[in-house]
Amino acid sequence: MEPIGPVGFWSLVAILAINSVFVAVIAVAFWLINQRLAQIERRLPPLIERTTAILAQAERLTEQIHQRTERILDTTTRVVDTVSQRVDTTTALAEEAISQPLIGAASVMAGVSRAVRTYREHAEKGDGR
Repeated sequence: MEPIGPVGFWSLVAILAINSVFVAVIAVAFWLINQRLAQIERRLPPLIERTTAILAQAERLTEQIHQRTERILDTTTRVVDTVSQRVDTTTALAEEAISQPLIGAASVMAGVSRAVRTYREHAEKGDGR
């Protein structure tokens, strides 16, 4: 091995100094990152607690909305059933109220028509009664 001269020695010292500064900068950067992470870690529990409380409240509100919706749907179903029954009843009553007189009128018309036909038959035969 050859001995290194003064230029080689100072070159090694410069390289060692640059590497030491580089390692120190990296160490400071990691220390700052660690401090920032510690701050964030201290802030997280209150945020998590508030988030949990908000989610619990949202769940309660969702359940209340679900219950109200169920009640509204039940009421709507009952109203629709009641209206449907009333429409059926009204239709049946209207049919009965209209059809009975029409049936009676048709019977009278049939009777009158038969009487006229019978009268014509007798009139044509000359019975004349």
